[in-house]
Amino acid sequence: MTLGREEYSAARLGVRRLIGAAEITGHADVKAAARDWTRFSSDLQGDPDVRTYRQIPLEMDPPAHTIYRAILTPIFSRPAIALLEPELRAVARTLAAGFARRGSVEAVRDLAVPMVAAAIAHAFGRPQDTDELIGWGQTSWEIRPDGTRDGGRLEAYLDRVFDDAARHPGGDAFSLIDAAEVDGRSLTDLEKRGLGNLILAGGRDTVITLLCGAMWHLAASVDDRRSLVADPGRIPAAVEELLRFLSPLPRMERVATEPVDGEWWRASVGDVVLLGFVRANHDPSAFVDPGDVRLDRSPNPHVAFGNGPHTCIGVHLARLEARVFLEEILAVVPDWQVEAGSRIELATIGGHDVPSAFDRLPLVVGA
Repeated sequence: MTLGREEYSAARLGVRRLIGAAEITGHADVKAAARDWTRFSSDLQGDPDVRTYRQIPLEMDPPAHTIYRAILTPIFSRPAIALLEPELRAVARTLAAGFARRGSVEAVRDLAVPMVAAAIAHAFGRPQDTDELIGWGQTSWEIRPDGTRDGGRLEAYLDRVFDDAARHPGGDAFSLIDAAEVDGRSLTDLEKRGLGNLILAGGRDTVITLLCGAMWHLAASVDDRRSLVADPGRIPAAVEELLRFLSPLPRMERVATEPVDGEWWRASVGDVVLLGFVRANHDPSAFVDPGDVRLDRSPNPHVAFGNGPHTCIGVHLARLEARVFLEEILAVVPDWQVEAGSRIELATIGGHDVPSAFDRLPLVVGA
């Protein structure tokens, strides 16, 4: 029996965290579970080490999810993101020129982080914050010497931008959130912070992984790289295939609201269940030779952006970042290779290795 919303609270059930969590892996099963929020709920609060509140609307279910998501729609709509192309193309062109001029780069620090930080700053109407956001590096959290995470930097930034929005409202994302209403009332401070935290923390490390993964693959595959140089019109399809292969967000948490007993996994009420996006994107029943990168793969029904109500709201921005980045890099630097000694974290999916994170990716011009 599916529990009613008034009967169910992940917090009251004492959600068990990721260790030993069941993971849904099949492509069709992941898509179905992502749409079935009554059995696989997003009613939880993640990242307890760096925040004490929910990311909104990610960590809530419909209908509340739908209401809060609508607040962010004007920022992330396809028309709004399309207007950013000239600014993002100018950023990518500058980065490509620097790569060509110097003859070598560390792709994480010198290419991917500046591209993504600039995209975030421009998308949220605060281009003046670009250098600060570049300084954050790959993640929105600071990493302490002992390897644990600290969310203080992000919280301080939210304090400042929401204070700016209250004192001098403008056309930026945080002014939009500050002025929003739900059910005829202003948002609480925690609601504003939950929305702000989501848009700053989401789509940063994932897009950095996508851009670095693209540079890594195109360094290894000369034929693929040269085919895109010869025909840049193939780049959008290539981005989709790289999204499938890399799956920069490998999995996402849900909470079981009823017992589930299947051949492949089991969960009790209150258990964390993982939607395995990367494994779904490498499911041989959905993709022929999933371990191969086929830049013209069609159809390509990947779930790199999720599925259903919680499909990534930043999908148009991520695609634009990747497309203009590759177009400008390939136009100026048609050949590059990876220097020896780069550290790449690999996950074994379906018997083949898939990059999951990049610490450093030193590249040099020339094949």
